[in-house]
Amino acid sequence: MKPPQQGGFIVFNRLPEYTKPMETTAMNTAQKLDTLPLMPATEEVLHQWYLVVDGNAHRPDLCADQVGFTASGMLSEAMLPAIRSTACLIAAMRHDLNSSSPDTFTEEADWFAARILVLSARVFHLDVSLFPMLNLANERAQAFARRHNLAFTPARARMSLHAGRPGNMLIMQLPHRLPASDLGLVGNSLAMKQQINA
Repeated sequence: MKPPQQGGFIVFNRLPEYTKPMETTAMNTAQKLDTLPLMPATEEVLHQWYLVVDGNAHRPDLCADQVGFTASGMLSEAMLPAIRSTACLIAAMRHDLNSSSPDTFTEEADWFAARILVLSARVFHLDVSLFPMLNLANERAQAFARRHNLAFTPARARMSLHAGRPGNMLIMQLPHRLPASDLGLVGNSLAMKQQINA
């Protein structure tokens, strides 16, 4: 025979010295369960990528012909047009489209917001002076995601300790896995484009 159930809990017969009513015991048990700490969520595994920021038209100083840097997991932003398109759409949210567009339509925070949404970027390695900009980028990404019913996870900054990297190289951490065998700048970018368009 199955033991009786009270309040969603299975209540077993107590020994004689336990004199509290079963209902009270079940309620006390529920209260204790409510006070237990929640188990931490499984930590997301992130992978380090190197983005050549050669698609940002308002920063021509970053669009160098030669990167001068080689690493596993390099990407070309110019080959990921969804980032540029999203940055422009985010910028359009605050511009008056009934008047002439400004000469510089996007800002740095728009591009970082787009990278957060398109690449699911979780961590950016940045100079500490850029931390406020990333906070603004998170706000814009969240507003855009809310308007278009998109998933949003804010990115956080990590102080950059890579003083030797080129100025047009952005180090970031993404949930996207690195290829088992590095495909080079072009191959990695084409593979990433397929992932974000899937």
